[in-house]
Amino acid sequence: MYKLFYDNSQFVILVDGEQNSSGMIELDSEKVYILTLLPIYDKTLFLPISSVCKIKNNRLVCNISHIKIDINQYYLIPKFAPYMPPSNPEVDMQREFGEHTITVYTDNVPKLLIENKSNFISVVIPEYPEKMQEAVLDNGVLFYILCPHYICVIFYDYTDYSVLIDKECESYTFDNNGISFKINLNDNQGRIYNCALSFDGKEYVLNNENFEYTNFHTSHEKLLGYDFMQGLLAEDYEYCQNLLSPDCPQTMEDITKLFENFEDIILPTCPFKNSVVYAICGNRPLKCTFLTENGKITKINSF
Repeated sequence: MYKLFYDNSQFVILVDGEQNSSGMIELDSEKVYILTLLPIYDKTLFLPISSVCKIKNNRLVCNISHIKIDINQYYLIPKFAPYMPPSNPEVDMQREFGEHTITVYTDNVPKLLIENKSNFISVVIPEYPEKMQEAVLDNGVLFYILCPHYICVIFYDYTDYSVLIDKECESYTFDNNGISFKINLNDNQGRIYNCALSFDGKEYVLNNENFEYTNFHTSHEKLLGYDFMQGLLAEDYEYCQNLLSPDCPQTMEDITKLFENFEDIILPTCPFKNSVVYAICGNRPLKCTFLTENGKITKINSF
């Protein structure tokens, strides 16, 4: 028998039409199954996923994304597509800035529209603005869309519109040099990413950046892989470097190439080996094993 695990807090499974919500199903290697995944949703609708599922040559054959966690155990990592039923747009607010009109409207999700007689730009925004401002410069106009935890800055260069900043954050502040952000990454070390941007006349450029650690601690050796990968995901390369043993043959440059297009860490809700971390790189799952000694990483292998 083969075991197929899944996160039963996110979805339930119909196996040949019968519901399973236990978080694990057993597969007979002689049978072919039809799986239907039904997402558990709150406010947002997601489309179900269906696939034929079978064991062939001791391998799971299934169109739903999955990872192999043991010799006869697999874990499903589906990506559900949101379903947005059609609705009539509703205007929430509108302001005139000279020749420009800024409209915030809801069309399934909040959207921002800036337009004039010859051009327009539309941006999906996560929340509604508290304030909208403009700054007229010699070479263009800056539009600031200010929300409680989101900021959008759009530049009009007297020819066309372009988005300069589109960022969700804990907070932001303005000073004489530009804009500063504080972003809580909610990871193992409690990272808060701080960065300061300044406007060079055409775009915002990075002045400086740093990390705060609200839960700074030495991770258990069994969790070093996750701790390292969270640092890598945050691009906190100095922290990652400090986790590597002097005997590690891989440099940080080698590792960043190895994990090019690193997007996310998979946290299976089932038993699996401590030294293994699963990641998503370029839309495909990657199995990573970490060799450790005396609280340091001596080598990283990926498959």
